[in-house]
Amino acid sequence: MVRAETITGRSLVNLRAICPSGAFPNTEIQERVPDTETIRTARISLNLLGDGFVEAVADQTLIDLSHDQCKASLGKICGQALYVPIVEAAGQTGVGRFGWKDQPASLLSFSGDAYLNEMGITNRLFPDEVTKLCNTASGPNDQPGPDGLADVDHFARFMRATKAPARDVQLAETPLVKKGSELFDKIGCATCHVRSLTTAAAGTKINGGTFTIPDALARKTFHPFGDFLLHDVGTGDGIVMAMQEHYGRNMYQIQWKNLSLESFASTQNKMRTAPLWGVRLRPQLMHDGQSVTLRDAILRHRGEATKVTRRFKRLKVNDQKALIEFLKSL
Repeated sequence: MVRAETITGRSLVNLRAICPSGAFPNTEIQERVPDTETIRTARISLNLLGDGFVEAVADQTLIDLSHDQCKASLGKICGQALYVPIVEAAGQTGVGRFGWKDQPASLLSFSGDAYLNEMGITNRLFPDEVTKLCNTASGPNDQPGPDGLADVDHFARFMRATKAPARDVQLAETPLVKKGSELFDKIGCATCHVRSLTTAAAGTKINGGTFTIPDALARKTFHPFGDFLLHDVGTGDGIVMAMQEHYGRNMYQIQWKNLSLESFASTQNKMRTAPLWGVRLRPQLMHDGQSVTLRDAILRHRGEATKVTRRFKRLKVNDQKALIEFLKSL
């Protein structure tokens, strides 16, 4: 007899499962999307290198960037700074900056989310199993080690310690790439693909007071070529984040500071600006991986980016080539 289970409040679909197995030879837990769920998309994974610097950027920096964009473009380009729950600090929120929908504000929240929703590993931040089938664990799978830290803590520490992807220094010094760099700014790409951001001062408490910015991450100017804000560039998939999936099943029992469900609803067709550092190393581009060349990705930009795409199309062939060569240096 097949035992069916309906999983609610979930938008992700896991491609692999641990059952059937020796312990549960007659149980299948492969997820199936019902015909009633008609909004569907693929998502590619995001680069995590250098995200310690991104986490250390003050919320106000991103809020100011959003305001400046909107003012300078007369309302045509307005990145959204979205306040999201910080799972490790119940009741506290921060400006989201990780994930395609900016769903986490902290790397520890990101880590706990990924452990459960990507790998099926429950942890202190996300203790509830997606399904009880094929499960014998009575508590969170991820338990603290002798140092008092669990895997989710070590993973967050690892991300904070990574360096950002380095540029191709030799290519960056060529005349063609230097010309492309100027055109990148001239046609407006840098409005959203912001070249430089600076982290907050050492000793600044972030993530609801749970993390203090160390000297190694403080007052550092880095070059992500992204604003970490949400924009509608015409490639949105109509998906609003499933709140319980990303913030825990008890999230509606908590009073979250500055949380606006209307703001979340407005993200339906928005995606986080993809930072371009390390873009030359990625064979698939955009949130769904459907663009396989840099030119494809540029030409897909519409919505808030319509004028910028139009300016790119108007460039001479050699100028278009120069701009693409510049991207290949990142």
